[in-house]
Amino acid sequence: MSEAYRIPLIGEKFPEMEVDTTHGKIKLPEAYKGKWFVLFSHPGDFTPVCTTEFVSFAKKYEEFKKLNTELIGLSVDSNISHIEWVTWIEQNLKVEIPFPIIADPMGNVAKRLGMIHAESSTAAVRAVFIVDDKGTVRLIMYYPLEIGRNINEILRSIKALQIVDRTGAVVPANWPKNEIIGDNLLNPPPRTVKDSKLRLQQFKGYAWWLTYKEADKKDVEEAQKYI
Repeated sequence: MSEAYRIPLIGEKFPEMEVDTTHGKIKLPEAYKGKWFVLFSHPGDFTPVCTTEFVSFAKKYEEFKKLNTELIGLSVDSNISHIEWVTWIEQNLKVEIPFPIIADPMGNVAKRLGMIHAESSTAAVRAVFIVDDKGTVRLIMYYPLEIGRNINEILRSIKALQIVDRTGAVVPANWPKNEIIGDNLLNPPPRTVKDSKLRLQQFKGYAWWLTYKEADKKDVEEAQKYI
């Protein structure tokens, strides 16, 4: 794969690009400076799984905004197709799609972001890029054509990443309902022998490399909505 089409990796800056959307031209990531955003692709307009996903994203839109996060969709369909589709959703399912959708009929954006896989050479897979308020890619998910995404898991992931940034803690599996430490947060492993000897004196835990601390109650309450 040429450098021009190398997929951006976690920890790298989201590539600069201008995209055509149902809300007009948008420059990424500049348009969302100071905000997080989720760019997600779908295989095609007027398809059953994609329709259910867009309804779910729309119904959770205010939850994303509470996390200082915007949404932007993408498929290799045209803007005319996108507009007709979201109009159909609004008229028939009574749900307004409040976020823009990128029109990418030539597939240039999808290829740049690695959204065209062997499963289909003509449609974007269900990719998710979570980008933080500094324009850095923080999480990437891929789903096959046949399976719709869990929107709550995307929200939980954003919440967890923001907690990591704010506290320096790390987040356990299934948080806030982890099987070992409940709704607590983990401490990252110590970097020195001296620190390792202090860990169990400073925190509760099972070993010097497995200690935890209490999470903010408000964070826990918000995250529980996504479980």
